Amino acid sequence: MDKILTDLSPDALANAIMENCYDLTPFSHGWKGAETYSGDGVDWVLTDLHFPPCNAAFHTNLKPEDADKTIEKFKERGKAKKVPLQWYIGPETRPADIGEKLKAHGFTTRGDGAGMAIDLHNMNENEPIPEGLEIIEAKDEETLKEWCHIVRVAFGPPPEIEPIFLELMQRYIKYNQPVKYYLGLVDGQPASTSGYFLAAGVVGIYFVATLPEFRKRGAAFAVTQKALKDGRELGYRVGILQASNMGEPVYKRMGFKEYCRVGSYEWFPEGMRKE
Repeated sequence: MDKILTDLSPDALANAIMENCYDLTPFSHGWKGAETYSGDGVDWVLTDLHFPPCNAAFHTNLKPEDADKTIEKFKERGKAKKVPLQWYIGPETRPADIGEKLKAHGFTTRGDGAGMAIDLHNMNENEPIPEGLEIIEAKDEETLKEWCHIVRVAFGPPPEIEPIFLELMQRYIKYNQPVKYYLGLVDGQPASTSGYFLAAGVVGIYFVATLPEFRKRGAAFAVTQKALKDGRELGYRVGILQASNMGEPVYKRMGFKEYCRVGSYEWFPEGMRKE
């Protein structure tokens, strides 16, 4: 277990939000065939998976005069490996106009979201579990397939991403990463998902998704809180996540607060379908 974060200052929480996100990339997971780079002002990792977060750049602290050539260097590696790329942006990212530079090199963005954190000893635990909801751990191939299907449908990438996404989730397990996947069943039907990743001293919440026909019943709240409670039982004090506009009101109701803005820019090789 990594050193548990007990500093609840805004700066410490903002840093943990970003570092947990960066640690989730395959940069230091020991994946066979992963290409890593740690240079002046940026880290990145490239894998064989055609999924942007698996081919990511982060820890950006570049001199303005070096930004364009560094972006192009990363992009050329993506072209050579024929994989899509992702570049993470956080409050520590420099130069301040890196987003505009990324767009000039063909990267696109869907905008940023709220980086949020919660004191696990001060959560709203008064909401009842929705009637008919059962939460199980998705860890075998059948339940992981159901889990990946819900995430894919909820977030909107094309169907062909599903087997790639499944391979990613299985690799986290294969390489003994501190992950756990939760599948919410409503009256026995797969309906909602969440997952945690333990790093940077906090419980990182990811992949919160609910199928459209099961939304607004409290399932997302329940499966997210289940992951947080399990992390708390392991001794963790803080939970973090990056919220979508849809999810932010749910997380605020749970007790999350915003501490930073988190963004990313994506690039796809010519001819590859974007998510």
